[in-house]
Amino acid sequence: MFELPPQRRDNNGEPMHLDAVTPAWSAIVARDARPIGFRLALRRAEGAGSPPLAALLDRVLAGFVAEGSTSFPHGLVLLAPLDFGVDASLASFRPPRNVLLEVAQADLDDAERMRLLFDVQRHGVRLALRVEDRTAVSRDKLPLFQYVVADAATHGPPPKDAALLALAVATRAQAEATLKAGAHAIVGWPLTDAPPRNGSGTLQPTHRAVLELIRLVQGDADIAELERAFRAEPVLAYLLLTLANSPAFIRATPAASLGQAIGLLGYKRLVKWLVLLMVIASKESKALPQIYTAVARGFCMENLAAATGAKPAARDDCFVVGAFSLLDKITGQSMAQLFDELPLPPAVRDAVRERSGPYAAYLELALALEDGGAVREHAAALDVSLAQVNAALLQALAAADALQSVV
Repeated sequence: MFELPPQRRDNNGEPMHLDAVTPAWSAIVARDARPIGFRLALRRAEGAGSPPLAALLDRVLAGFVAEGSTSFPHGLVLLAPLDFGVDASLASFRPPRNVLLEVAQADLDDAERMRLLFDVQRHGVRLALRVEDRTAVSRDKLPLFQYVVADAATHGPPPKDAALLALAVATRAQAEATLKAGAHAIVGWPLTDAPPRNGSGTLQPTHRAVLELIRLVQGDADIAELERAFRAEPVLAYLLLTLANSPAFIRATPAASLGQAIGLLGYKRLVKWLVLLMVIASKESKALPQIYTAVARGFCMENLAAATGAKPAARDDCFVVGAFSLLDKITGQSMAQLFDELPLPPAVRDAVRERSGPYAAYLELALALEDGGAVREHAAALDVSLAQVNAALLQALAAADALQSVV
């Protein structure tokens, strides 16, 4: 059976060091509005010890591929240990080439740390500099860094010595202006600021086709009828087979036909796949940051549900809630209009529309992981540890990255 990753199948053996940090993530969005990776901010958890920085970062990187359920991300991975200073352990840090280490501007004032950073960079580790005060940065030190990470509003024009990754952009208009001014990418796209719409705002034909397929599945249509419906929509048929055979999914055997894919999936999991197709069917829109975030939310909520011991059906529902949590911004339709069209369980509708019901706590934690707010409190409400939260998020980000080739 195909299985949407990542799932934690037990709650034993929490990964070393992952209980020492509270995470927060943001998509890194390029000039064409396509996500090219993510920034992972790591703050020291209250009362946590102080593991060597290299050991902590190595544990984080290993968390992306824990249990073999996901492949290591191919996009840009910016690790930002905000409350952990540069230490001698970094001399042994050897991350993959697409991983960058973000260091604080204050580290430039310490001669010993600067020597260490030069040595780390000499061994192939790519660095980014987090800047609070541009006037206090010596230009002769900038060549050490591939990127400068800074608040675009206070930093001024992008530097000539390093590409700018702009933080704290509140609106889409500000993001587009920052990119036009020369920034390389935006860290943390304004998700609630919907992109401009063309036409009357009605659902795209592909969206309507997915809704029809969901209705067929909910009505227990036979496999032959579903296969005919997929064949009438070549794009959806292609996406289903591509997803089924992508690195983002665990499967016993490749899916060679639509009927085989449907039969192996089963109807319950097919609904979940159709939800994912509903989201990525918007890949030609200007809502790619929302699509990327919604998919990551879905995977994260599913993993959190698995960590609490929830049954498979509840895990699937949690994925649907996360994946549909930005559907109004993706499709241009209101949530009221969308859920008039979608025959989904009341618990799913309540979580997405009202932030209520049995799945609301999972959504609140997934949202907190995007802004770093009250993560510990929301984790406690679900009775999951920070190590479990970190594992759920890391594998979700790896799964969302794997789908980028499809989107």
